[in-house]
Formats: sequence, C-alpha cells, structure tokens
Amino acid sequence: MWKKQKLQLPPQAKATLQNAQKGIISPFSLSVQGTKLGLHNWTHGIREDSGRYLSPENAVKVIQAKFTDYSDPNRPKGEVQCFAVMVASAKIEDFITALEKASVLLPYPEFKQALDYAKSQQKLNETKMVKMPTMGNPSFLPSADITPQSSRSLQAVMRNANATAAASPDPMAMLAQLKAKKAEREQKNLEKTTALLNAVVEAYCYQKTASLEQIALEINQNLPNANNIFTALIVFVGADLSNLTGMIQ
Repeated sequence: MWKKQKLQLPPQAKATLQNAQKGIISPFSLSVQGTKLGLHNWTHGIREDSGRYLSPENAVKVIQAKFTDYSDPNRPKGEVQCFAVMVASAKIEDFITALEKASVLLPYPEFKQALDYAKSQQKLNETKMVKMPTMGNPSFLPSADITPQSSRSLQAVMRNANATAAASPDPMAMLAQLKAKKAEREQKNLEKTTALLNAVVEAYCYQKTASLEQIALEINQNLPNANNIFTALIVFVGADLSNLTGMIQ
C-alpha cells in the first residue's frame, strides 16, 4: 500500500561518519544490489493533443505490465523485495520543488531528467500528453549496483576518513602546504556530507516482499489522487533493499 513518507539517510550513517572523523573505525555499507524501473511525464509513449500528463495510476499500470512481462529475459524471478518512490504533484511548481529535493538524496537519472523537463515545460504555453508511457523490452537490466550516488559519495568520504584514522603518522603531513590541501578537501567533504545528511524528501512510498506477480496485483492500492498529473516514479527490485528502505523515517 502506498503511503506518503519522509526519506532521509539513516542516523547510523551520520554516527559512523562522526566516529570515523574521531579515529573510530566502524564497518558500515550503504551499497544496494538489484535493478530498477523508472518513468515520468516525459518518458516516450502515447501522445495526445490535450497535454502531457501522467497520473500515478497510469504510471503504476506501466510497472504492473512490466512485472508480468515474461518475455523480458532479465525479469527477476521468485520472491524479491520491491521498493518504490513516487513524486506526484498537481502543480508543476510543486513537482519541481519536490524533485529538486529528491534529486539530492536519490540522484537517479529518472528524477534528474524529470526535473529538467519539468523546468523546461514550466516555460511553455502548450504541452503534450502521455497517457500510457511505453518501455522497451527488455526493461529489466541484469542485477547490478544500484546504490544512489548520494550514498556512494558518503561512502567515499567515510573511506577517506577511515584511511586517515588508520594511517601511521607522517612527519611530512606537518608541512603547511599539505595541511592546507587537507583542510580544503575536508571542508568540501563536510559541505557535501552535511547536504546529504540534512536532505529530507517527502514522497509516496511502497514496499513489499513477494513475487513480481503478487506485487503487480497490489501495487495499485491506495495510490495518490489522479489530480496529481505530474508523476515521477522509480521502482527498485532486489534480494535486499534494506539500505534503501532504511531511508524511511
């Protein structure tokens, strides 16, 4: 069942980073393995003269069709975890604001592309409609690393902090030039991690562990109102999506 929720990097990420900066090394990973499907108003599909709109219901219908597309050679089989994040708004201004926040925490191409198109459409007098976007076959890519770029950036900062904490003291590190470069790098890392750790996204979320067939039967329950004519949706599928679902606050 869909539910409007807040997404944020888990508190453990902040605690681990702070410990690393103090020289305390803690094992922690934000990696996620699986595959994903995504679509939005400007995904290629059927166009109609009255405008380019995409309701949550029609977006989910596309996903339901792909979940039961047995001709897709990369379609996951058996019991899987499914986690979906939907940004849906009735006004394009609200849609843009929500996507700007979502693109910080979940900087996937689908959200970034939707944001770029929405900003462009905001300036147009005429729009085109997508009633039912189409997706190619195969739509599912082989299982791969689908860790958000925000989490990868945070992990890179953690690795640098851990490496610094674990390294033996180097007398050359006392040189003023090296100290200045280190301070500059740490300041940039601090600004980046602060933005990530403080990022909060309000979105409609759905999560279920079952076969894709079963999920397809239930994923249309309690959808946002059809008045939300601007929709961007990413659906994740994998064996363990806890590092994504853990963002739910």
